[in-house]
Amino acid sequence: LREETLSGMLLKAAFFVSGFLFLPPALILITKGLEGAQELLGAASFTKADLESPLFMHVMYIDAGKNVIVAAICFCAATLFNLSAQQITASLMIALDMWCFVVQVIAPVGPGVKPWPALDGLFSNPVLLPIVGGQIVLLTLGLLTSLCGDEKAKTN
Repeated sequence: LREETLSGMLLKAAFFVSGFLFLPPALILITKGLEGAQELLGAASFTKADLESPLFMHVMYIDAGKNVIVAAICFCAATLFNLSAQQITASLMIALDMWCFVVQVIAPVGPGVKPWPALDGLFSNPVLLPIVGGQIVLLTLGLLTSLCGDEKAKTN
């Protein structure tokens, strides 16, 4: 039972940290708008057309709102979901984060950043590796340890 608890605790901690990692960029964008986007990604990442596009800000606000909701899902997973639901949620979060990496490689942000087959996009976005990469590492470790703990509990 103690092993189960420790492995489940790591997954819960990964959800809390992942949820908190989503919030600062989302709140910066929601409260500062375009200025916040430039603060997060660097002013050089934006063209004049980007800055004048209502569609661009529309998409940025949708993304920020999505990130707040995903943070709420992480907090719910940590506090309300059973282990099976946590494992499924962690798997889906890892898939979402991996998709962010794929998009950053095929359609990178930043001046002079080359798309696939170059991997420059992984390093051009200053929030990608610390936030998304951090979530992948934490959730993967939490998921793997919870699966090992779950298997040990089934054999006992």
